[in-house]
Amino acid sequence: MPLGCLASLFGLRDAAPAPASSSPPSPLAGEKRVPTSLPVSARRYFFSADENAFFRALEDALRGTSYRAFPNVRLNDLFTIDDPAQRGAVLGRLRDKHVDFIIVDAADHFRPRLAIELDGKSHQKAEQQYRDSVKDVIFRSGGLTLLRLPSRRYSVAELRNELRRAGLKSGN
Repeated sequence: MPLGCLASLFGLRDAAPAPASSSPPSPLAGEKRVPTSLPVSARRYFFSADENAFFRALEDALRGTSYRAFPNVRLNDLFTIDDPAQRGAVLGRLRDKHVDFIIVDAADHFRPRLAIELDGKSHQKAEQQYRDSVKDVIFRSGGLTLLRLPSRRYSVAELRNELRRAGLKSGN
């Protein structure tokens, strides 16, 4: 396309066509570039052996009810921050934390009813005990029961009994 008269006044010329390149064009100022790849790979196993056995038994224990179990749910997805003035501090407590399992009631708009943490050997360490205490405060403050169980294999009957003791109605 020919340049206008102002361009000729200021000595501007048509730009030569850019040489063909196999690399993507460089981003403009303020524009974000999407990487073509990242150094990641899918985990071979989603669960530990105990978590896998627990989840299978939990699904069996909930069969025939309106309850559903979801594994590894982020606390940011479970709780809202009520005080905007404390948002930053509370968000720091929620960020990058999850609960092992959450049980929701599908008949009540998937409302969370009970959270479950499997406490393994790492929960004996002081730093993990501190994180567990913070998580306990989060659940207590949010009005959602957190059931802590030792990490081991459970029968369906044992789980049903634990769920009932934690306040989950079995006839739902």
